[in-house]
Amino acid sequence: MRNYNPIRRSPLRPKRSKVRVSPPWKTAKIRLDHEGMIQLRQDAFFRSGGQCENEVDGRRCPKRITWGSFHLAHLVSRGRGGSDVLSNVLAVDPECHAAEHRKGRKLRPFADWIPAA
Repeated sequence: MRNYNPIRRSPLRPKRSKVRVSPPWKTAKIRLDHEGMIQLRQDAFFRSGGQCENEVDGRRCPKRITWGSFHLAHLVSRGRGGSDVLSNVLAVDPECHAAEHRKGRKLRPFADWIPAA
């Protein structure tokens, strides 16, 4: 029987839709599924040109990033209502991202940053 969960001993529930949108009375948030996040990572990486997009001491961070080594950081975190859109993410190196979380430094895009490519 395919529509039965043997562990919970109950019928299977239908899966949620792939892209979730907030109810109209809340601030609109966009949440992407796995494929959407991969596309978002790819777009952010190509926009960065292989260099960290964080601002350090008034200039763009000089660290180089590769496809397997960069982090996708939200300017407005998802927990605070930020969406999964290109204008809300930065492609940063792991050290800049860790400094944001551990030392409380805010991520800031460099001066010539273009939010949507």
